[in-house]
Amino acid sequence: MARVFAAALNCEKLPYFQKNPKNNPMPCLACNSCAAMLDGHHPDFIEIDAASHTGVDNIRTIIDAASLMPLMGRKKIYLIDEAHMLSKAAFNAFLKILEEPPASVLFILATTDAQKIIETVKSRCFQLFFTPVDAQPLLDHLVAICEKENIHYDREGLKLIVDSTEGSVRDAINLLEQVRFSSNSVSKPAVSLALGQLDDEHLLALFHTLIFKEPADVLRYVEKNKLSLYSAESIWHTLSTMVRATIWIKNGVQSPYFTHYTAQLSEIASGCSVERLNSILDLFYCNEAVFKKTTMQHMLLEMIFLKISETNRKKKD
Repeated sequence: MARVFAAALNCEKLPYFQKNPKNNPMPCLACNSCAAMLDGHHPDFIEIDAASHTGVDNIRTIIDAASLMPLMGRKKIYLIDEAHMLSKAAFNAFLKILEEPPASVLFILATTDAQKIIETVKSRCFQLFFTPVDAQPLLDHLVAICEKENIHYDREGLKLIVDSTEGSVRDAINLLEQVRFSSNSVSKPAVSLALGQLDDEHLLALFHTLIFKEPADVLRYVEKNKLSLYSAESIWHTLSTMVRATIWIKNGVQSPYFTHYTAQLSEIASGCSVERLNSILDLFYCNEAVFKKTTMQHMLLEMIFLKISETNRKKKD
């Protein structure tokens, strides 16, 4: 988006856009400036990776160069990517020129972690926040990419990509590319394998074991299916969502999650009280902060599994 904005600022058709925006889209992609942007060789667009240029000396070099007039466009534009990686000294050196930039210069600071940008810098910037893309438009975009690139796919596989990337278009496309080169088709099993995720059928069987079997059965299931080889975060998220879906079904409401497994979840719901399901969900939520910090996530998961199944042994006793 920063590159598009930079291209529009230096587009030769900008005056026409300012007079009649509806009939003059920006950037035009046809003028000399836009052509240079498309080729990646615009002399007035300088992109800097702050992750590898964190020091105050790098910022001083930018400040010195900013005094020079643009060669082709109206503005000399500096895009500083991952700006939160700049050191505090570099930020402080940046303050003066951000407060009083030359008329011919524009600075764009892009970041995925705005909290790390110091307040004195934020106060001198116009801030724009990008929200995650909704699931359906992102799914349609992935479908369009697959059809254009002749990639074999099924919609369930693409839906899993959309769900796992949480509205990030870049992450979704990167994952799509990864699956494409590791499998003949972008299917749900192929995406699950790329993500290190256990498929829903196995997790459903695990959920059934937790609700109806004893701790020893749970441990045997964990060992037999090699759960330690899969993403602990994925197992945590999917299981907690399954419990939530079962609570919905227990209350007579169709859950929007795991609609293909409504019958199996209804069977689990019929043999389990709402109170127990709520206590299981509460167990996940109460341990979430510890789970995110620990380096032994699978061991913590195992402990939670045993706590859940311990109730079954107590019933028999």
